[in-house]
Amino acid sequence: MKQEKIKIAKLISVIGHPLLTIPFYVAIVMFAFEDFEKALLNSVLIIGCIFLPLILQMYIKSKNGTYTNFDVSDRIQRKTLFSFIIPLMIVVTIISFKTSPDSDFSLSVLFATILVVISHIINLFTKISLHVSLNIYLSALVTTANLRFGIAVFLFSGLIAWSRIALKRHTFKEVAFGICIGLIISTSMLYAEGFFDGLNI
Repeated sequence: MKQEKIKIAKLISVIGHPLLTIPFYVAIVMFAFEDFEKALLNSVLIIGCIFLPLILQMYIKSKNGTYTNFDVSDRIQRKTLFSFIIPLMIVVTIISFKTSPDSDFSLSVLFATILVVISHIINLFTKISLHVSLNIYLSALVTTANLRFGIAVFLFSGLIAWSRIALKRHTFKEVAFGICIGLIISTSMLYAEGFFDGLNI
């Protein structure tokens, strides 16, 4: 029974890895709800300028032993991960505001960058679950395009939280930090985009 639980947790953790879920959103969902040129530009910015370099970096450092695993679960090892990804995200944020200054996409990238910067600061003292915080943020992004799909992603984030604890990649406290950061940044992003105004609440 315990082995089955671990297998399920591993499957959920892999499916819910931000390196899979966020590019999936960018490549699939955006093309469904945005015009082709805009979706293509945004996909190139996010996938080409952030995720592909990040995946290559994590693969190389996992292979040479710098990172213990592809999740970079060690808090000390994560320092170099943040040092690599934050400059990329800042550059993409600047480009997005230059090319689409009034778009929700630019705000989304900005708040994602803020989330990662805050996670980096917290990582100086304790580790948080990026799996959870980034997928909660992703659920907010999806919600702006499709409410039901966004709720489904949010609920799946709960399963991801469970999987990270079950696999002992994070403690309950670290997952709770991830939930809090994800919710705070997500709510701030939705407020900045005027999402709640559209709901008339």
